Amino acid sequence: MTNKKIPYGVSNFEKLVNDNYYFVDKTKYLELIENLNEPNLFFLRPRKFGKSLFISILQYYYGIEHKEKFEKLFSEYYIGTNPTPKANSYYVLKFDFSAILTTTPEVTFREFRAKVLDGIKNFINEYKIFSESEKEDIISQESSNQILISFLNNFRSKGLEHKIYILIDEYDHFTNELISFRLTEFKDIVSRNGYVRKFYEAIKEGTGSGIVDRFFATGVTPVTLDSLTSGFNISSDMTTESVFNEMLGFTDEEVKQMLNYYKVEKSEEIMTDLRNLYNGSLFSTRAKERMYNSNMVLYFMSK
Repeated sequence: MTNKKIPYGVSNFEKLVNDNYYFVDKTKYLELIENLNEPNLFFLRPRKFGKSLFISILQYYYGIEHKEKFEKLFSEYYIGTNPTPKANSYYVLKFDFSAILTTTPEVTFREFRAKVLDGIKNFINEYKIFSESEKEDIISQESSNQILISFLNNFRSKGLEHKIYILIDEYDHFTNELISFRLTEFKDIVSRNGYVRKFYEAIKEGTGSGIVDRFFATGVTPVTLDSLTSGFNISSDMTTESVFNEMLGFTDEEVKQMLNYYKVEKSEEIMTDLRNLYNGSLFSTRAKERMYNSNMVLYFMSK
């Protein structure tokens, strides 16, 4: 039997499964997240820790459009034999705020609006629940928060059975650039009348009206979240919760299992090298297991 391929650089869960890539099963955490009292969550990790892949897993697990694929995608993993009540029960609205140009304030505004519009258009094309006039009303809005408000208002008017699950990947990718190089602009966009703050206020309004049932966002630091203050005070940051220490990245045992799967020679020596090079990250003062950066380990394995 052919060995599974090493998934270096693969962040789409369906591609990972269909194209026979090696997968370290983290799906038990879907159950833990769903059982939390808090429905609106931020989860932060350093770059290249598998955040985008986890967002993809959430999208395929909760999106109603992927219900027929459930067995094929998840049967081999924990959540496939332990499905939760909310599996494939949401309209998923996904935003990706990576690769936003920040050369000038005008460019940043335009790029952020375009990213919000991309997420909305993908939703519209996937679910096909809006009329042409409703689509025009949504996409013609001038700012990102107005686009989202129009979208939510039109969605609310449908009276649909299923609610919305909002996923945001790299929520602070572009704001971290601004913090580093143009702090004044950063403060302006997350302030009381700033367009980033207004965008999250629109999401907050959607949760208050009941049409947005859950929210999950990934990023690198809590600085942008803290700066939003009351603009998005409905969320919980689960980054340093010990129970989620091992949700992303690889444990020492998971790395060993990978080396054994690929029958790597001198695996003990290689494990020593990996520990010395990457030395595992600890994300909670109560956690005992140090985590390896998954991207670094997979690159190491691919070479």
